[in-house]
Amino acid sequence: MIYGASGVGKESVARELAKRNYWRLFPQHLAFDISCAAVGFGNDGFEAFQRKICVEALQTMIDKKTNGVVFTFCYVHLASNYFIEGLFELLKRNHIAPNFIRISCAYDEHVSRVINPGRKNTNKIQSKAYLDKYLRDFDFSTNIPNVETFHIDNTHMTVQATAEKIECYLQKN
Repeated sequence: MIYGASGVGKESVARELAKRNYWRLFPQHLAFDISCAAVGFGNDGFEAFQRKICVEALQTMIDKKTNGVVFTFCYVHLASNYFIEGLFELLKRNHIAPNFIRISCAYDEHVSRVINPGRKNTNKIQSKAYLDKYLRDFDFSTNIPNVETFHIDNTHMTVQATAEKIECYLQKN
């Protein structure tokens, strides 16, 4: 489980990890996009619908005995706890002990990544102004309560180096 603010490189690192280890990738933003289309962001039932999509997708991967899954998501302290509770219920029900990795980077690097042309044609943050508002409105600097989290500041790291650091951590744990 890789979490952090939008634009810090979670999905890029997750894609690299999945490729290197023959795991599946499930970025939460897929469920977010579906929930926006079906329910509308901020409307009643949005969080429940998004959680349902994620839990059902992950349960399907578990049922199919998927070799491994890298799940990426934005954990917003307190606001995401409803989502996290559903995730923990799924993990407990399936006797899975996950690893939690939080990725962050320095502000200037964060801006550079967000405005990168590679993010065009996505529903992801693509401007400094939007990123600034996003970082003012939400707390992404807090680890998920009651779980061990491995934190990586990948400001000066390549995607490959970040993936290698995560693999070293996973081998030790």
